Amino acid sequence: YPGRVGDEYFMTKGHFHTVLETAEVYWCVRGEGFLLMESPEGDVRLERLVPGAAVYVPKRYAHRSINTGSDPMVTFFVFRADAGHDYGTIEQKGFRKLVVAREGNPVMIDNPKWRETVT
Repeated sequence: YPGRVGDEYFMTKGHFHTVLETAEVYWCVRGEGFLLMESPEGDVRLERLVPGAAVYVPKRYAHRSINTGSDPMVTFFVFRADAGHDYGTIEQKGFRKLVVAREGNPVMIDNPKWRETVT
């Protein structure tokens, strides 16, 4: 759904796949936003989601969808059935980057709460 908490847009929790070698494809049906992706090694990618756009999530990348529009964002995604979902790593460490509103526009910034290691 659209909205923000402070300057940060509403988003999904985000996850790695339990089987890290699993890729995924997102297809945006409605709304607009971004797909934020991050590898365990620290490569970060941000891809635009608009109706009709498809985004490939490479294997080994955590990912979350972020709604930066004013309507609900609807996506269709496909991945192998046994991929599994690891939400715990993101819950503990966070993503390295955040997407926030600056002067009415979405921008990616460093996450001040991101942690290198999980304790």
